[in-house]
Amino acid sequence: MIFIAITGFLPEPNPDNSLQYEKDVPPALETAVLKVMGWSTLWDVPMGEHTISPDQARVIMDLVGDPLREDLTFYMGLCSND
Repeated sequence: MIFIAITGFLPEPNPDNSLQYEKDVPPALETAVLKVMGWSTLWDVPMGEHTISPDQARVIMDLVGDPLREDLTFYMGLCSND
């Protein structure tokens, strides 16, 4: 099964490159999150991780019900639990 994963890291050049935030987007919220990113379906998402802009992060964090950490840079990508 393919799902959306959101991660957050301290911005460069911070030497701490450890994962600071991680969230698997629930299937019920996938369409809304994809819309924020400008995509319609999971198949529209290009390979790799994609930077989430601060404005997009505000909307997405609100959608998934988590507080926005403005000290992080957020990314979105597709994962598979196969």
